[in-house]
Amino acid sequence: MKNFRIYSCLALFLAAAINLSSAHGQNFYKEKISRNNFLQAGIGLGALYSDNAGYFSQFDFLLRPGLSLSYGRKFHEHLDIRANLGYQRTRGQFLGYYPPQILEVWRARDQAISSKNNLVFLDVIPSLYLFGSDNHTKRTKINAYGGIGLGLLMNFNTNIKLDLNTNYSVQAIGYLPVKVGTSYRFDLYTDIALEGTVMFTFSDEIDGNVGFNRFNDYPFMGQIVIRRYLDPFKKIY
Repeated sequence: MKNFRIYSCLALFLAAAINLSSAHGQNFYKEKISRNNFLQAGIGLGALYSDNAGYFSQFDFLLRPGLSLSYGRKFHEHLDIRANLGYQRTRGQFLGYYPPQILEVWRARDQAISSKNNLVFLDVIPSLYLFGSDNHTKRTKINAYGGIGLGLLMNFNTNIKLDLNTNYSVQAIGYLPVKVGTSYRFDLYTDIALEGTVMFTFSDEIDGNVGFNRFNDYPFMGQIVIRRYLDPFKKIY
C-alpha cells in the first residue's frame, strides 16, 4: 500500500512536469511565429493649413480633435504597409480676426472668410522603421518610422462669407500623406506611439478661399496611437 502511494505521487509529479514542459514548448513555438499583422487606433488634435485659418508663421491657428483606425502588415524587418481610415475636424478663424482690408478683398472676390470642415480620409502608407526586427519579440524598446503614401479625402464643408451667408458643399480630394512617428514598446504585443501626419492635398478650395496663401490647403494632425500586434492563430488577438 505504501509503495502504491509512492508510485502514485511519482506518476502525478511526472505528469505535471510533462504538461508544464509541453505548455512551455507550445508557447515558445507560438512566439517563434511572428505577429506581422497589427491594428492601431489614434486620437489627437489637428488643424488645416489654409487661407482663412490663421497666421501659421506665428503658430496662430485653431486645433480641433481627430481620430484614426489603421490595419497594417509587416513585409520586411524594416517595412510595413498600413491602410488608415480617419476623421479630422477643422475650422477657420472667427469673424474679426483678419483686418478690414483683407476682408474687403475677400468680399470683392466672393471668398469665404471662415469655414467649418469635417474631413474623412482614407489612405495607404508604406512605413520604414529605423530599427528593424524579424519577429515581434525582438522589437526595440524605442523606434522611429516614417512614410509617404496616397489617399482620398472627403470634405464636408461649410463656408462663411462676409455677409454671414453660408454655403455647403462636399468635395473629394486626392492627397499625399506624409507620416512620421516614434514608438515605445509597452509590452510583448503592444506599442504606444506619437504620430504626426501632413496631408499634401491637390486642392486650394477646402476652406472656400483660394489664392491668399502660397500653397494648397493641407490638413495636419498629431496623435497618440495604441498599436496591437495580432495573434496569427486567432481571428482577433
